[in-house]
Amino acid sequence: MRCFYHRDVEAVATCKSCGRGLCPDCAHDVGNGLACVNRCEAEVLALNRIIARNKTAYEKTSGAYNRTALFYAAVGAVFFAGGLANWRGFGWVLVPAGVIFFLSAYVHYSTGRRFRGE
Repeated sequence: MRCFYHRDVEAVATCKSCGRGLCPDCAHDVGNGLACVNRCEAEVLALNRIIARNKTAYEKTSGAYNRTALFYAAVGAVFFAGGLANWRGFGWVLVPAGVIFFLSAYVHYSTGRRFRGE
């Protein structure tokens, strides 16, 4: 591949923003990526900030799923226990509701694990 700006020079990198081939004179390292000198530095810096923010949000999402799983498990336990305690009355309806909450807790917990990369 040749440099986009100097067709007679071999490219050594590509711009993180526009994807053009760059020679050593045209490439500028902006931290975690190369950019076209005096052309794409701001865009690459913005991309790096977005990527860093997304990593943080991704990590926080795992915790949110786990907290929701704990809440669903607690509600499921209350429904299940209440249903067993009052089985002859209206309690028989509460047991399946408790099971549904337990299943929801499991789904949220396993989704949280996927976000953590386990």
